[in-house]
Amino acid sequence: MKHWRHARRHTTLAVTGLVLGLAATGVGVRLWLHAVAGSAGAGDESAAVVAMLFGVFLAICAGHEIWRARMR
Repeated sequence: MKHWRHARRHTTLAVTGLVLGLAATGVGVRLWLHAVAGSAGAGDESAAVVAMLFGVFLAICAGHEIWRARMR
């Protein structure tokens, strides 16, 4: 029983990481489009790139954990 709870919690955390990664990537794209439109401040493009890179990294790591959990 303890093993199933641990596995479910691990998968839930990985899915949450995947969702947060996709959300951060979406926010980064939205910031980038806002910066390209010309109504952006000095650091908006940098913030957009950081948000996209963080989101992609988080989504890839979470997806890898989900894939690894399914292969066990």
